[in-house]
Amino acid sequence: MVRDIGWEFPSTNGGKEDGLNDSGISYFQANPIKSLTREVIQDSLDARISEDIAVNVQFELHYLDKEAIPGIKDLIIFFNQAANYYKEGSTDTYEFFKSGHEILKKEKIPVFAIRDRNTTGLTRVNQQNNSHFHRLTKTTGDTAKTGTSNGSFGIGKHAPFAASSLRAMFYGTLNREEKNNTGFQGVIKIASFDRGETFPTQGTGFYGYKDGFKPLTNLSEIDSFFRRQDGDFGTDKFILGFNGSTDWENIVIEEVVNSYMCAILDGSLEVQVGSILIDKNSLASVIEKIKQFNPESLCIEYYLSLTSNDAIVEVGNFKTEDGQVETMKLYLLLGENFHNKVSLVRGTGMKIYNKDRFKAPFRFAGTLIVEGENLNKVFRKMEPPTHDDWEPELYKKNIKYAKKLKKDLYKWLNDMVRKIAPKSEQNSFELPGLENILPSLSQDEKSTQEVDLNVRDEKINSIVIVNNPMNSPKKTVKRTKTTPKTKRNPEPKKPKSKETKVRLRSMRAFCYDPNKGLYRVILNPSTSGTIYLEVNLVGESVTEKAIIHAAKNDQSGAAITIEKNILGPIEVSKSATSTLTLLLDNLTRYSLEVSTK
Repeated sequence: MVRDIGWEFPSTNGGKEDGLNDSGISYFQANPIKSLTREVIQDSLDARISEDIAVNVQFELHYLDKEAIPGIKDLIIFFNQAANYYKEGSTDTYEFFKSGHEILKKEKIPVFAIRDRNTTGLTRVNQQNNSHFHRLTKTTGDTAKTGTSNGSFGIGKHAPFAASSLRAMFYGTLNREEKNNTGFQGVIKIASFDRGETFPTQGTGFYGYKDGFKPLTNLSEIDSFFRRQDGDFGTDKFILGFNGSTDWENIVIEEVVNSYMCAILDGSLEVQVGSILIDKNSLASVIEKIKQFNPESLCIEYYLSLTSNDAIVEVGNFKTEDGQVETMKLYLLLGENFHNKVSLVRGTGMKIYNKDRFKAPFRFAGTLIVEGENLNKVFRKMEPPTHDDWEPELYKKNIKYAKKLKKDLYKWLNDMVRKIAPKSEQNSFELPGLENILPSLSQDEKSTQEVDLNVRDEKINSIVIVNNPMNSPKKTVKRTKTTPKTKRNPEPKKPKSKETKVRLRSMRAFCYDPNKGLYRVILNPSTSGTIYLEVNLVGESVTEKAIIHAAKNDQSGAAITIEKNILGPIEVSKSATSTLTLLLDNLTRYSLEVSTK
C-alpha cells in the first residue's frame, strides 16, 4: 500500500482557530538569529553522546532549487489559498501569505541548515511516549529535560521559526537505535485558513505521511541534501525561507562565543559557521575576528578573563538546599577599557546573563561558573523561557531558598570585586606641598542650591561622587614624620549662632591619589563663617562613617580637627574657594558623601 506523502493541516472541526501571532515565536522575534543559535546549540549539548567527544554543530545557508523542497507544490497552493482568505481582512496576515507565496514561486529558496553530530539524535521516531522526536515536532510547552540540562520550558523550539519568512521547518534525524532510527518531518506554524472545506484548518501543519501526520521513516525519495549517510548520527534542522541578514555569519559567530565560550574552552563544543571553525584551539583567532566587526563585544573581555595569566581565580562555597556545600568559580581580570560586568554561566557551559552594577572605580571583567550539580539544578529552574535571568520566584519548590542563594551569590561577587581593588605598595605619604596639583573648578560650572548650615543633616546637591565600592578590607597605612599633625578633641566645638548662616554655592569631593588614599574637598562659600563637615562612605545599600587619619586646610596649611568622621571647625571666606586634603584609612577608592554638620 502506497501512503500519501505531503503537507497537511488538521481541521479545527469547529474549534479554536489560530492567528499568525504565535506566542512561542514572539519570544524570539526581536533577535531571531541570535535566539536560534543559542537555542539549537543547547539542544545539541543536552543530547551529547559522550563527555570524551565534543558536540559538533554546523550552520550553513544554501539556496536550493525549489524542486528540491519537499512538498513545495502543496505549500504554494496553501499560501495562495490563505492569501485569498485574508485578502479582505487582516492586512498583516494577508501580506505575510502574499509575500510567502512570492518566495515559494522563485526558482531558488533560501534554506538555513543546522546539523549536529556526536549526539544521540532524536529518539523513538515512531512513538509518542518518551519520544524526543515527538516532543520536538508535536508538543507545546513540554520538555523531558531534567537535572542540569539547559532547557526547561520546551519553548526554545520556536526560535528557528522566527527566522523563517514562511514559518516553516524540516526536522531530520539518524539516531543510534536498532530499529526506526530515521525520521523526517516538516512543521509549519501559520494562521488558520479556509481550504473550501467545512471548517478552517488549524494553524500548525505537518509534512510527512498525511495519515496521522506521521514522520517519514524512509527518505529514499527525499533530496540528498536532507538525508544523512549511514553512521552519521545526529539531528538536522532546516529553516525554509530564511530571512536573516547578509551578516548572519558574524551574528552567529559572536553569539556562539558569547553564549558558549566555557563549553568551547573545556572541549565540550565545536561549531562550524560557514567556513569558520570555532573550537578550543581556534577560539583566540575567532576572538580576533570578532574584534574586527564588533570591537565593543563583551565576549572579548570575558575571553581574556578566562585565559589571561593575570586573571584572579576565586572559589566560593555555597549551601545547597539540603545543607551540603558546593562551589562556584569566579575569574576576574583588571582592564582599562573593560565594562565592569561578570558573565554568569551554568555548569553546562551556557551563559545566562551579565551581572553589572558593581560600584567599582577601576575597570574589570569577570566570568562566574556554577560548578555544583545541585546548585545548577536550582539555577536552571530559576530561568525564564528565554534563559536570560535567574528569577527566584520561578523556583516554586523553595522560593525562600532561591532568593537567599541569589542574594548570597551577589554579595560574594561584590566582595570578590572589592577584593581585587588596585592597591599601592607604598606605605608612606606627605601632605604638604600638594596644593598645586589639584584641579580647579571651571568658571563655567553652575552654582547649585544654597544650603542653610543651620539644618543639621542637609546634603549639598552639587557633590561629585565617584561611584566606587565601600566595604573593602581595611589596610593600615603608616604615616611618615612629615604627615601633618591632627588635633583630636573629645567633642568638636559647635558653631556659634552668629555663624550658622554660612552658605555654600557648591562643593566637590573626589579621590585624586588612590595610591596614597588622598581625597580632595573643594568648597565655594557664598558667605563667610565657620562650618563643620561630616564625611561618610557610600556603598550599594549602606552608608558608614569614614575613618579619617589626617586633614588639612590647603589655604592656611593648618591641620583640621577630626572627631570620628566630623571635620571642623573650618573657617571659610565669602567667594573664596577653600580646598581641603583628607587622608582615609584605606588605599581603595571610596564613594564619598560629604555634608554640613
